[in-house]
Amino acid sequence: MDTNTCIFFATDIHASTRCFKKFVNAAKYYKADVLVLGGDVTGKAMIPIVYWGSGRTIAYDSGQEVQLDTEAEITALESKAADAGSYTHRCSPEEFELLRGDKKCRTALFSTLMRERMRAWVDLADDRLSGTGIRVFFNAGNDDGFEIDEIIDSSRVLQRPEGRCLEIDAFCTMISTGFTNLTPFRCPRDVSEVELERKIADMAAEVPDASRCIFNLHCPPYQSQLDNAPKLQDDLQPRMTAFGIDYAPAGSTAVRKAIEVHQPLLGLHGHFHESKGVAHIGRTLCINPGSEYHEGVLRGALVQLTRGVIKNYTLTCG
Repeated sequence: MDTNTCIFFATDIHASTRCFKKFVNAAKYYKADVLVLGGDVTGKAMIPIVYWGSGRTIAYDSGQEVQLDTEAEITALESKAADAGSYTHRCSPEEFELLRGDKKCRTALFSTLMRERMRAWVDLADDRLSGTGIRVFFNAGNDDGFEIDEIIDSSRVLQRPEGRCLEIDAFCTMISTGFTNLTPFRCPRDVSEVELERKIADMAAEVPDASRCIFNLHCPPYQSQLDNAPKLQDDLQPRMTAFGIDYAPAGSTAVRKAIEVHQPLLGLHGHFHESKGVAHIGRTLCINPGSEYHEGVLRGALVQLTRGVIKNYTLTCG
């Protein structure tokens, strides 16, 4: 029996194809036995690419107009956008005007593009990891719509661990949820602290030995230094001070309570991109590797287990 298990954890890649490819390749690069993606895997932005005729093509990226003169320039922008976590859509001036004026149409198109990318990722993972023996736990996060669940579930290698207690190896188990406490953005998997506490408690009740269990909980524990986020104004823009952005803890009290009570071996978290770091809550090591998906940079954590004990860990960036 192999008593050593190497886990690579990453999170919050938000539709960055470059980050997803790095995640898949991490098994070989880091010699990891288990890959864990903690959630928030879909994107936040869509870039229309409009052909206006007479060789004039414009991409509308975050309010900026980018003129594209050749097919090579268009495909280069599409590739760059995919690596940064944005979706692109080529359309006519008529469709562009429809999308600009109709939120329902924009939402439907965004959902289509999101599902297309997720299917492409599933195909990539299945192609590269099938038959390797690498276990891949791939969860949705609070930002992710429920329509991607069935796509993940269609994979031969990606296993969606939401709401379950699963074996990592002969010594360790893992519980997982991508649901978080309520955010100002009211994301698809935002729930109350009461509901989040119940979800965690239901899973924890199935854990045979919490001291050898990984709590893969997308939201970090409250006031852990892994949960600092910008304070927001009424318009949801960051509140500024004379010294820059004003930050405050925004993690989950339910997650903190669960970790304090059960004292799991390890907490794997994300959600707050700026709060990269590690923290100890009692005996529990908690990690948030942070995220720089928009730069195509994959931040992660490499954790080495021996007989259900953490031998070492390293935060990674690449």
